[in-house]
Amino acid sequence: MTRVNIDNVRSLPDFATTFRWNFIMAQAPLIGAAGFPLSADLDLRCESAELPKATNQKIEINIRGHKVFQPGITNFTNTISLTFAETVDNRISIFLKAWRELIWSFKSGSSFSKSDVEATIILQRLNSQDEPIFNYTLYGCFLEDEEAGGTLDGASSDILRPVAVLSYDYAQDTPLAI
Repeated sequence: MTRVNIDNVRSLPDFATTFRWNFIMAQAPLIGAAGFPLSADLDLRCESAELPKATNQKIEINIRGHKVFQPGITNFTNTISLTFAETVDNRISIFLKAWRELIWSFKSGSSFSKSDVEATIILQRLNSQDEPIFNYTLYGCFLEDEEAGGTLDGASSDILRPVAVLSYDYAQDTPLAI
C-alpha cells in the first residue's frame, strides 16, 4: 500500500458539501388546504436539517466466556430536527401551529387521522452546479416536537430560529449521481 499524497487527493472528484441542499415537502399534510406554505417557502427558510440515521441492534452471543456478535435488526432513529429562520410574516410559526393543531387540538381534544397529518419530506444533496446527487426521502412524517426559536430579550441581536422535530416511519436513501 502506498502513502496518500497531494496528487491522490487532487485526483478525487469535488467533495460533497453540507451547504448545498434542498428541502422538499413532496406531500404536505392536510393543512395544505388551509394556507400551508409552499415547499419553496419552507426550503428558503430552512437553515439546517439532520439526515436520517439507521442503527443496527447487534446480537451478543456469549458461550463459555467467548463473546461474539452478529448483526440484528436495523432501525431508523425515526426523528430528525429542522431549524428554520422565521420572518415577520410568521410563515413558520403559523405552519407549525396549524400542523400541531391537526395532530391534537388543545381546545377540543380532537385530532385528524394519521394519513391527514403526515407528510413526505425529501432532503436532497446537491453538487457544485446545484444538481441533485443524493435523496433522503422520509415517509410518514409528523410534527413530534417544536421549539419557538429563541428567548425574547433586549440584550442580543438575533433572529427567531424555530426548530421542528419530525417523527418518520422510514427513510429511503437514494444516490442520484455516480
